[in-house]
Amino acid sequence: MTPPSSKQPSARNAPSAPDAEPGFEECLEQVESIIDRIERGEVGLEKSLVEYERGVELIRRCRAVLKRAEQRVEDLTDRMLAADDPVSAPPEHGGGGSGEGGAETPD
Repeated sequence: MTPPSSKQPSARNAPSAPDAEPGFEECLEQVESIIDRIERGEVGLEKSLVEYERGVELIRRCRAVLKRAEQRVEDLTDRMLAADDPVSAPPEHGGGGSGEGGAETPD
């Protein structure tokens, strides 16, 4: 007997339950499918409009997912940089210390 989870990736291509939001990849596949059907003329005008509206909604969802992912990457990067440099250096690159090494520039 084969375990039921052995080939789950193909299950993502199946239509989702009405209350479940499809993932990014599934939304993208659906948009590509809609575009393909409209371009090939497989659907009439009214169905094309319905499909187009669905595509617009899917694209909005994809953009929202991408925006959240981008924000998460930025947050993680900021945290990583803060961990690498716990003491912030001054914004100017002056002499930075006491002693004769840091010469002042004339006005």
